[in-house]
Amino acid sequence: MSGRGSPVGYGLYFIDVLACLLFCLVLTLVGARFSRETTVAVDLPEIAGATGAAAAPDALAVTIREEADGTRFYLEDRPVSLEALGAALRARAPEAIRIRSEATALARVIGVAHESGVRDVELAYEIERGR
Repeated sequence: MSGRGSPVGYGLYFIDVLACLLFCLVLTLVGARFSRETTVAVDLPEIAGATGAAAAPDALAVTIREEADGTRFYLEDRPVSLEALGAALRARAPEAIRIRSEATALARVIGVAHESGVRDVELAYEIERGR
């Protein structure tokens, strides 16, 4: 005697399927975004001569050169002594300075470090007291 399944069994199956469909509908609505995405074109400013890290545009330029008669210091392309350089920095008190060193051992070591992938170079110095 092959009997048909009871109608209660079909009803329970229908309720399970309906519960799964409602669960999927709730997940879809919760994950949906109803806002519109907008894009805005931005033209970023470029600083001439700056490569890699951002350079301060109003930085005071100090150049150190090894010449035949010794080390020379230049403040914005004019030669100054070390004492005059210190006095000019104290008088002007710039927020940032850009030190450019040509053909010195320090410049070569920093250049080799940058070529090797080092991007953070710290300089240590000592000030002699009483001079």
